[in-house]
Amino acid sequence: MAQQQPDRRANRTILVRTLFLLGLFGVAVFIPLFVKLWSIQITNHDKYEQMAIEQQTMDSKVEASRGTIYDSKGAVLAMSATVYNIQLSPKGVEEAQENYAKAVEEANGDADKMPDYPEPTDSYIASELARILDLEEEDILKRLEKTWSQYEILKWRVETEQADAVRQFIVDSHLTGGLFVMPTTKRYYPGNSLAAQVIGWVNPNLDNTGAYGMEAVYDDELSGETGRVVTAKNGKGTEMLYSFEEYYDATDGNDITLTLDSTIQYFCESILEKGVEQFEVQDGGFCIAMDPNTGEILAWANSPTYDLNDPWGITDPVLNQYLETVKNDPNASEEAYSEALGQLQNQQWRNKAINDTYEPGSTFKSVVLAAALEEGVVSESDHFYCSGSVQVADHTIHCSKREGHGDQTLEKAVANSCNPAFIAIGQKLGADKFYDYLESFGFLEPTGIDMQGEPKNDPVSAGLIWSREYFTSAEGISSLATASFGQRLKITPIQMITAASAVINGGHLMKPYVVSQITDPDGNVIQHTEPTEVRQVVSEQTSERCRSILEKVVDGGTGKNAAVEGYRIGGKTGSSETGETDHTIVSFLGFAPADDPQVVILLAYDNPKPAFPGANTTAGGWYISGGNMAALMASELLENILDYMGVEKTYSATADTLVPNLAGTTLADATSKLQKANLTLRTVGDGETVTGQIPAAGASIPGGSEVVLYMGTEVPTDQVQVPNLIGLTAEQAKQKLSSVGLYLKASGATEYGSSVVAYEQSIAAGTSVDRGTIVEVRFTDSTASGGGGTGL
Repeated sequence: MAQQQPDRRANRTILVRTLFLLGLFGVAVFIPLFVKLWSIQITNHDKYEQMAIEQQTMDSKVEASRGTIYDSKGAVLAMSATVYNIQLSPKGVEEAQENYAKAVEEANGDADKMPDYPEPTDSYIASELARILDLEEEDILKRLEKTWSQYEILKWRVETEQADAVRQFIVDSHLTGGLFVMPTTKRYYPGNSLAAQVIGWVNPNLDNTGAYGMEAVYDDELSGETGRVVTAKNGKGTEMLYSFEEYYDATDGNDITLTLDSTIQYFCESILEKGVEQFEVQDGGFCIAMDPNTGEILAWANSPTYDLNDPWGITDPVLNQYLETVKNDPNASEEAYSEALGQLQNQQWRNKAINDTYEPGSTFKSVVLAAALEEGVVSESDHFYCSGSVQVADHTIHCSKREGHGDQTLEKAVANSCNPAFIAIGQKLGADKFYDYLESFGFLEPTGIDMQGEPKNDPVSAGLIWSREYFTSAEGISSLATASFGQRLKITPIQMITAASAVINGGHLMKPYVVSQITDPDGNVIQHTEPTEVRQVVSEQTSERCRSILEKVVDGGTGKNAAVEGYRIGGKTGSSETGETDHTIVSFLGFAPADDPQVVILLAYDNPKPAFPGANTTAGGWYISGGNMAALMASELLENILDYMGVEKTYSATADTLVPNLAGTTLADATSKLQKANLTLRTVGDGETVTGQIPAAGASIPGGSEVVLYMGTEVPTDQVQVPNLIGLTAEQAKQKLSSVGLYLKASGATEYGSSVVAYEQSIAAGTSVDRGTIVEVRFTDSTASGGGGTGL
């Protein structure tokens, strides 16, 4: 029987189909793998590459040292120092505990082989670290439960003492892999609250980036660049030393030198704080000191202020009292307290002399005076009549002196801060020209100062200053009147002092600035600020005439309380209404020496508290005006600044003089020497030669004072009590001191009369002192006024 031959065609068909199906299914199977591979290698290459790097390498930061901030004399205002973060690795602690258990097991009860350190239990570790770091033990125990974690920060930025204690604990407890002391930096401010709003602070919760002030504005310059150390690690995450390592150097930040002078800054802050307390000021204040010739800011003080080393804390007494009120309110929720705290923090961080606008009041008259003199519409020979008020359209505008000043020259009108006179000056100038000078003096644009927070919005759109169209229209006639004495327009204090500098420095509008230079870590200067003139506003001649007229404001005008014996002071008082009931901003704009200004100041107190609603005095009896408050404080401030700057005093009959050594001389010789020193004498005893004297030789006493000579008798050694001089006139105070063998050094108002009385003495009444001691007494003229508001 013949064998059946295989059907080769069928087999071939089956083979082809099989191969096709195998290929088809093979391709189908590999398509997802190919897609996944494409995703890993191409689409998400960077992601997986980063994951591989993270798995195989340990990347540690090397902190850059933040640059130092200096004042103009090289004093440190802000600096960085090394502190330490305490890092816990629960996974590493677990390994340390396993190693301890293994060592105990291997010891097998042999005491000599047992570990020579305490068992690193969670409770032991938590207890010791809580003690060292002043933390809650329960919180550390919760961290230790995260045995999968290698990175738990127990405490940020601890000082060296605590860090050393943790290091010793690590060694003693064999916790090398479970606890780490990581170096980092912390910002320190040696002056605490000194120039707080200018310097600003860094936020440690945001990688030490600048939060406010210079720290924020120049953060890129100060922060530098963080470095890195990259090393290999094994699958357990343990660092593999010497296997692989790359080091990228950190670049330290640049240093910044400011134009601020710490001493002048201290003077400004002290006088601001003193006035806030003395005049019961409710909303703080500000004080700026500037070099009018360059635009350099010498000092910039704000109230309320805060401690830069604890920026979240509330230290201002007024703010603290409000916060305590909220805290103790039984109806206030925690949310209300937190909201109040946040508002107060923002209030103290604000630099109100640049962030906020205000109505400048009569200090603005200095600008109006300069514009009118420059345009030739007024001159020193002009006269202005003041009846006490003036009618403008439908409004009656009063002068600070309700009964009127009568006939007065231009110089006297400025000294009197007479509103009707300045309304007339504004009308002579005309609305168009007036507006031209608003622009020229920089009131319609930012000053461009290198500080944080200056408003950049259009003041016309913001409703701070009228539009030219409205101001020059028939409707704007009242606006021209009020603008002439600095009301109903709002500007920033930095704009005011910058414009005033142009009035007195020869007519040059200078761009104000705070940063003097920036240097790299090697001390190389990489940026230096040169004084920048924006434009010439008025002529040198006009500026000179303004200085002369404004000097008379202090020499017998509303600014008489700003007078300083031996110095020529010019300035302008201001008492500006805010539109709120019983809310006045009292201010003084001053410069010295008047013939060659080296410093200009703008000092203001916001909202002295009236004794009762509608009162024009405080509970302490202080008349609420720029002349009686701000000018008074400015006298002390300017005296301190000018003495510090070494400005030479001009001679006067009462200028201080040194007492000569008269021991052993005859009465005739002693009399001659005292006359040459501008001193008088009184003798005790009848000897032929001087055996003693009060004050002692070398003492500095006011000219015209009396020296007591002891002729053949001993100088008494008993002490005397300082009398109470408050409220006395200068003559009364001098006599009262002289009667007990003490000496008067008077300051403040210099035209002594019945209205000029003592308000402060350097040595408290009742204090026992040696005979011949000098008591400094500051005087104020109660007739001074800084009026200028629409109702004053």
